[in-house]
Amino acid sequence: METDTIKNITETELPQDANLVSMSRLVSQHARFTRQWAMPNKHTFLIEPIRDLIHRYVGNGLGWIDAFAGENSPAETTNDLNPNKPTHYHLDALEFLRSLPDESANGVIYDPPYSMTQAKECYDKYGSDKFEPTSMRYWGDCKNEIRRILRLHGKVICCGWNSNGVGKGRMFRLDELLIVPHGGSKNDTMVTVETKIAHQQTLFSGVTG
Repeated sequence: METDTIKNITETELPQDANLVSMSRLVSQHARFTRQWAMPNKHTFLIEPIRDLIHRYVGNGLGWIDAFAGENSPAETTNDLNPNKPTHYHLDALEFLRSLPDESANGVIYDPPYSMTQAKECYDKYGSDKFEPTSMRYWGDCKNEIRRILRLHGKVICCGWNSNGVGKGRMFRLDELLIVPHGGSKNDTMVTVETKIAHQQTLFSGVTG
């Protein structure tokens, strides 16, 4: 296990012109970096180190939202476009996120398909006319909505094949990065934990990635 510590910045330390904030200062608060091998599983939340991380942050799930919930999500409010999944709603993820009030969530789990191929496999049968997995704007719009619905100091947990998370361009601070290698030719699964540190997206306008 590897850990590192980087200087923290809170929203109270932000200057009036947040565009002048050094990007490096928005990275983390005693950021934790961990690498732990585990067997792959199509159900992300059943991979042991990921399951343990999510349990540590999400707890009983109260106030948490999951727009791509699939199965086994601990979030209180869940959505998945596939009507066969055991979720509360079966909407396109972006449509679902847009339906939620501003700053109404304590936390968000963001575990979308990790590739265009996965997206098509998961959702082509269930509303591909709505879902735009080949559009980078779609993913960026989802992250913008996550920023909108999340309360200040709320957490977002992102799973994928990269460590982009929601990003510092949206005024999120990286708190933890878990890298889960699966061996062989399998891609590592990466999990980021970030905190919303400001109400408004002030570093950049029109962030889409």
